[in-house]
Amino acid sequence: MAKLYGFGHLGIASLSLAALLMSACTTVPVPQGQTQTRGPVVQRPPTNPVLTPDPTDNSGQKEEEKETEVKEPETAQPEQPSYEAGNYYNNRGGLTPPHMAGRDIKRMAILLPFSAKSSRLREEADSMLKAAELAVFNREDADVLLMALDTQGTADGSRSATRSAIKSGADVILGPILAGSVKASAREASRSGTPLIAFSTDQTVAGNGTYLLSFPPEAEVKRIVDYAASTGATRYAYIGPQSEYGRRVKDEFDGAVRANRGEVTASEIYDGNDISVMQEPAKRLAEFHRQGEIASKANGGRTPMSYEAILLPEGGTALRSLAPLFPYYDVDPAKVQFLGTGLWKNDETVREPALNGGIFAAADQDAKRPFLDNYDRSYGDDASRLASLAYDAVAVGAYVADGDPRGRRARAEDPSGFYGVDGLVRFNPDGTPDRGLAVYQIKNGRFVIIDPAPKTVLGPS
Repeated sequence: MAKLYGFGHLGIASLSLAALLMSACTTVPVPQGQTQTRGPVVQRPPTNPVLTPDPTDNSGQKEEEKETEVKEPETAQPEQPSYEAGNYYNNRGGLTPPHMAGRDIKRMAILLPFSAKSSRLREEADSMLKAAELAVFNREDADVLLMALDTQGTADGSRSATRSAIKSGADVILGPILAGSVKASAREASRSGTPLIAFSTDQTVAGNGTYLLSFPPEAEVKRIVDYAASTGATRYAYIGPQSEYGRRVKDEFDGAVRANRGEVTASEIYDGNDISVMQEPAKRLAEFHRQGEIASKANGGRTPMSYEAILLPEGGTALRSLAPLFPYYDVDPAKVQFLGTGLWKNDETVREPALNGGIFAAADQDAKRPFLDNYDRSYGDDASRLASLAYDAVAVGAYVADGDPRGRRARAEDPSGFYGVDGLVRFNPDGTPDRGLAVYQIKNGRFVIIDPAPKTVLGPS
């Protein structure tokens, strides 16, 4: 059911090693059939049958399952692993390839939806596994065993894969992706005290030993509000969709503005993603801004503007429909700062004149370029959206697994954080990530970094 990998040292660890971690990867996986005496061993899941893509599936991101509620006994205690006699903390009973016998093995399992119904999820899983393989083969020491397990994109599949990982002696589990799958895996992992480093952006599934190595929209909103406040903005407006994403963004926006001693003076919500449902809410915000300008002129400029910045948490076609409404209704983007989320990091965005000068927070794509180039050289293909997360997860997992098992949570929550191809990340005690993000501005059809992503500690945890 699994595919095995063994690996050594990878370019991500505590920040004391950050300077060593930025070099491009050059080692590529050993061709199939070729022997490597001291290097990794790789075991993939069995080849899946060809699945016919669902012609109605166009989301690729929200394949969620109906979960069967599993009630754990109230008295259930974490299972205590047994360790073999020896010099190594990680030398407990578990899956061990012959050439790794006697080594200080760090066992990790990566849980991905290789046989999910969604073709896009299957493609994402394949690319993420390739990135994890790349991380495995870039290590200098063959001290890590990586087991790839199929979650099938369901809660039941994730639960079963997690049990298999624990039975095989996994010290750390990487994945799954979907929130429902993470929740199911977390229940199993917590019973054995096994840390779970997952890829969901849903922060409600974090905690109790489950850590999210992802880019939640909350981190992007906080970063862009903090930056806008540093430029002097104190009064803000919001317009966004009536969706789970919109709700999360709005809640974080309100909190981040308050934390910066600002005020959200106006908010509008619309239901849908086309211009027909956006027009009236945008018109009301524009009229509110116009009334503020009239009052300010009447008082010789002493009355503050209705708002100095406005958040537009959309992307793609929806963003290009929403943004031009404000200039159309006489809100000048040169006077009101347009703010965005990581959804703005799209080639379509720079082609919209109304967004020229707008700012948003996202990962530093330039810093990620060596990884993307190495992936292309190794596999002759572009890395998927989440592939870099899998690459970094292997290294973070190896660091967490290395040492006394009783200290794994403390190592995962290292206040120094970790630096990888996606930049700086630190796990809070509740399992949510603090991300080091860059602030981009759209200038004449280009994305320009105006405030670089931090490369040192992010501040108090």
